[in-house]
Amino acid sequence: MLPDIRILLAVICTVLISIGLMYFYADPIYMEWFMVSNTDDPDSIYTKTTDLAQSHLVLVPTGIIILLISVFKVTPAFRNELTIWHHRFMMVYFIFTTIAFSGLLTLLLKNIFGRVRPNFYDGASLWQSFPFSGEYGFTSFPSGHATTAGAIAMVAYLFIPKVSPLFALFAIWIAITRLGVGAHYPADVTAGLFVGAIFTWLYARSFARKRLLFRFDMQGKLMLRRPYGSR
Repeated sequence: MLPDIRILLAVICTVLISIGLMYFYADPIYMEWFMVSNTDDPDSIYTKTTDLAQSHLVLVPTGIIILLISVFKVTPAFRNELTIWHHRFMMVYFIFTTIAFSGLLTLLLKNIFGRVRPNFYDGASLWQSFPFSGEYGFTSFPSGHATTAGAIAMVAYLFIPKVSPLFALFAIWIAITRLGVGAHYPADVTAGLFVGAIFTWLYARSFARKRLLFRFDMQGKLMLRRPYGSR
């Protein structure tokens, strides 16, 4: 399931360095802006668009599709049509479980780190931590919205690479809106994007290992499998 050790180490180093740079350099600059800004404006573009990456907006429709496909029997005229239906089911199943599992992982990390949110910051330290406090004000790191957006962007890259740049821009915008509404620091949204994207990538590799929905090509690159008989 895991990629070549050199690739894995490169990914880990990139994540740690990026989050570290954000924490030491971007977070202080952000807080200077946050202390003098109005992040409670309900009419701002940040407030109006930040919830586009709420996980239930993906989980509800994909969950309904999974239930419908599971309950109603499909009787295709040809065997290859059944293969196509199974492929489509697996795609929806992958999307649903990716968003659900990455969200649960982020929820666990939020409680482990227990970082204070910007709107609860008292000026003492940029990293005030109260692990497993169970309070909203201490679940800042990583960002859940950014995790969902990062996962969606990676799903788009795996399924339809040609449109993935648009979803990457969407993920970046969601991260920006979380800063705009004062819910997270730059390090939080950076971590969230990484958690969502990397989890989805590794999860897809676990599918490919069993030749479900994905496969590895001769060079070990992750590829989307095509249903037999489809064009």
